[in-house]
Amino acid sequence: MRKIILYMQISLDGVVSDVNEWMTFSDEIAADALESYNNVDTIVMGGNTYSSMAEYWQDAEKSSDSTLERSVAKRINEMKKIVISRSKMDILAWNNSQPLILDESFVHEIEKLKNSDGKNISVESGVKTWQLFLHHDLFDELWLFVHPVVAAQGERLFADAGTKFSLHLSSTKIYKNGVVGLQYQKI
Repeated sequence: MRKIILYMQISLDGVVSDVNEWMTFSDEIAADALESYNNVDTIVMGGNTYSSMAEYWQDAEKSSDSTLERSVAKRINEMKKIVISRSKMDILAWNNSQPLILDESFVHEIEKLKNSDGKNISVESGVKTWQLFLHHDLFDELWLFVHPVVAAQGERLFADAGTKFSLHLSSTKIYKNGVVGLQYQKI
């Protein structure tokens, strides 16, 4: 069975929004992301962040100065992308993208996806999307990249988890730029 992995950048005070204002990315983190994508074939993202992610990663495959970032972009661009939206999306221009309307069948559709053949599923973006998966207990692993910054403002990941859950810390990594990677398994 495939795993659903919530993968996110987070500040010390739990903020997961507006990451471009406080996130410190590095080639070391990008290399680990590329390695993790060997076990992923589907990315889930929210409709609000779809266009910016699509624009960035499609361009990065050709225009990035970093060979590593171009490799990450190539891998992401090849994968299946599921875009969660509350309303019908007219055009999904990013390669291998398909919509999933957020309605009463959402949980069933995600469970069906999880039980289908394939590699793991990475839920990559959107505070509301991550909270939706937490609220409905639709995840197996939680990967947090904790940045050494207090963002002070923004949306917090666990503000509306909706349910209590326990986690087991399965691995950690301290990056040279001070980011701490934490990988949790849901118990």
